[in-house]
Amino acid sequence: MTNLAHHINSSLSKELHAMIYLLGFFAQKKSFKVYAVGGFVRDLLLGKENRDLDLVVEGSAVDFAKYVAKNLPGQLQCFERFGTAKLSLSKGIVFDMVTARQEFYAGPGALPDVERSSLKNDLYRRDFTINTMACALNPENFGRLYDFFGGRKDLEKGIIRVLYKLSFVDDPLRIIRAIRFEQRFNFIIEEETLTMLRKAIGNRVLEKVSKERLYNEIRLIFTEPSPLKVLIRLNEMQLLKVIFPRLEFNERLKERLRRLEKGITELVESDPEGKWNYFILYLSALFYDLSEHDTAYLCHLMRLRRKERLRLFAVLKKTPKAIPELKKEFIRPARLYFLLNEIPLEGLLLMTVLEKNDPYLREHISYYRRELVHRRLLTNGDDLLEKGLTQGPVFNRVLKSLHEAVLNGKVSGKEEELEYLSYLIKKNNMYQETGEGEK
Repeated sequence: MTNLAHHINSSLSKELHAMIYLLGFFAQKKSFKVYAVGGFVRDLLLGKENRDLDLVVEGSAVDFAKYVAKNLPGQLQCFERFGTAKLSLSKGIVFDMVTARQEFYAGPGALPDVERSSLKNDLYRRDFTINTMACALNPENFGRLYDFFGGRKDLEKGIIRVLYKLSFVDDPLRIIRAIRFEQRFNFIIEEETLTMLRKAIGNRVLEKVSKERLYNEIRLIFTEPSPLKVLIRLNEMQLLKVIFPRLEFNERLKERLRRLEKGITELVESDPEGKWNYFILYLSALFYDLSEHDTAYLCHLMRLRRKERLRLFAVLKKTPKAIPELKKEFIRPARLYFLLNEIPLEGLLLMTVLEKNDPYLREHISYYRRELVHRRLLTNGDDLLEKGLTQGPVFNRVLKSLHEAVLNGKVSGKEEELEYLSYLIKKNNMYQETGEGEK
């Protein structure tokens, strides 16, 4: 079959299906030629939906993107120098548009110089044959498959193959990408490609790539169905020690990651709308046994954002301290709340996975997430000010004591909170500190 219209009509969600046809309509109306390429076509042939579409435009991709954005409101980013644009729509649909082009690399790992070209030349610059297929979207030949480099045959055989001998030299990040795809699809890297890959590793071409680009690629590992499989393969290739120096990839670490992957599957089934950060969760498991100094070094190496570093360190510092107490049979609700409230969600999930067989720990964390986080004070600082308290240590102590009473179920409702607040003030003999004296 050289036409993929049937696949588009039968395999995609209604939203994406409609968007594909609209793109073709817009292209025809404004005299552009537009093709879906790469991962979208690959996944379409594998019977999977990919909502991140790479589009090649014959004409100006930036002009086409601006026109589409007028009709399909979303977040538009244009990069005039490279002739590319990105349009992010609702429900996770993203269009990455590029002007049909060919690239010239000044040196290994360098960003390419770009000039306009044909669809075939554009596809030739891509990483692997399975990502070189294109599907026409214009109505006149909608769904037509363009496969200049045998991508479909390699896809059917389960083969990862580069297009030319200097592929890994021109873009060393393809080394990481080849391993990711190999493990994601359970494919094999074609023999000659594997030889070139190993040679590129031996020549240390990854060292020529900026740390930002390298670790942006590494982040993608943690979006894979099984990051552990990719990490094991990287270790076999002697690359893990390059990516994560000072990290000992031993059996203890592998077992922790196995538990994590199994636990994540269960978590997704029970909480499909979970707001945890997979990247931080996996880094927490990877760095769990490292010293603070080594963790800080890797965070710098990976160019982690400040918020990511703070979240990661909060997990790594607070979870080991919390685990022994969470294994106790009984913890007062207020104590449990203040013990867990400063631990990021990724830390709670990690503890649940690491101590899966401890019934008390799992129940305490479940009770905290299910009940305690919802027990909020109905009174606030303004109520304390009306009672005559002023900001300071006493103010904070009273507010915390009131919160503890609510968490422990001693008081319920605004009226009871205000009554208990008066009791706390009297009990602690605080009228003198407010300037009102004894009553």
